Amino acid sequence: KLINLEKINEESLHFAKQDTKLAQKLTLNQIKTEIEKFIKEQNINRIFIPDNLHSGPLSPNSYYQLVTEAIVQIVDDNPSIHLLSICSGLQGIMNAQVVEIVHFSDDEKQHKSHLNNPQQEDVTLQQIKIVPNSRLAEIVSKFLMPDENGWFSTYFPDTHVEAVNNSLENRIKLESLGYKVVGFSNDGMITAIEDRHSNIHFQSHPEALILKSDKNFYLEKPQELKKSILVAISIVHDFLYRK
Repeated sequence: KLINLEKINEESLHFAKQDTKLAQKLTLNQIKTEIEKFIKEQNINRIFIPDNLHSGPLSPNSYYQLVTEAIVQIVDDNPSIHLLSICSGLQGIMNAQVVEIVHFSDDEKQHKSHLNNPQQEDVTLQQIKIVPNSRLAEIVSKFLMPDENGWFSTYFPDTHVEAVNNSLENRIKLESLGYKVVGFSNDGMITAIEDRHSNIHFQSHPEALILKSDKNFYLEKPQELKKSILVAISIVHDFLYRK
């Protein structure tokens, strides 16, 4: 669906008499109307917001963010539409909710897992700890056994240089918006979040394991890699086919 956002923005500025904050609200409402119309016409009940940090014409900008914000509002009002986001897709959703995103320092960026393309060969996988009694835990339990505390562990490629702030204040903000954190990395980074409709959003890249399942992801335990690929497939399958 192509939307002339510049035209909408110009019209909004005109009606708002150059009040930029009011114009942005009018633009968002018009974008939401256009997207809702398209969703209804095409009978859409699944929306995927991928990692777009390096994807050329879909690179993040103010208009793209307005589209993401409109989608968040539409899905929040309509639980029959399922939403999945990955990496910067998750960050866009969090930005729409004014949830704080932190950027790693230059030293932290030197960590190998934050430098590689997630679909590149020989990428080191990051261990993900999944919170018990979550929707994500239910999905992965088909292939994983929990530890003595009920937590599950899997491995996904991770290349992000930003993440949702794991501060107490930010966690309280997430909970107030109906989100819950359901996945952490070993270094305490938030890696998975569920909304109140059980849609799951990932900071890491489960899709890369599926797209490159025939390549060499580095993991000391090959059997764990096979399980992680099955987990990634089950996550996508759940998104595509759950009612």
